[in-house]
Amino acid sequence: ISLTIVDPSGARRKINGMIGTTLYEACETNEVELGPMTTGGPSESVHSERWTEPVFGEGPTSGYDHVVLSGPGVNTATPMTRSESRMLEDYWDFDEVFPESRLASMITLTKQMDGMIVYVPPRVDDSNP
Repeated sequence: ISLTIVDPSGARRKINGMIGTTLYEACETNEVELGPMTTGGPSESVHSERWTEPVFGEGPTSGYDHVVLSGPGVNTATPMTRSESRMLEDYWDFDEVFPESRLASMITLTKQMDGMIVYVPPRVDDSNP
């Protein structure tokens, strides 16, 4: 699929991603710097608005790979888990997180995401974790 990456300066770049891989993997393959990514197995599996199954993995363990999603297929992304939401809150200021904010490592690419726009905010300093 084709994705448009918008960096912090506003520059746009088209990259390709493989269905079934994560957005983070697509960016890494195409040399788009998102910062470090650390994630354990999924902590929960969201099946519907009413049913979330705990699967006891660690989930994301950092929030450096924050992106803001827009365009086709955004609604096909799996819903945000509590651990992903917590990482965004822990690593980013309140005014830097939007309803469309996600961690790139938690977004699995789907066919419907072809043409999606991914905004990459200015990076959090990860040199001294």
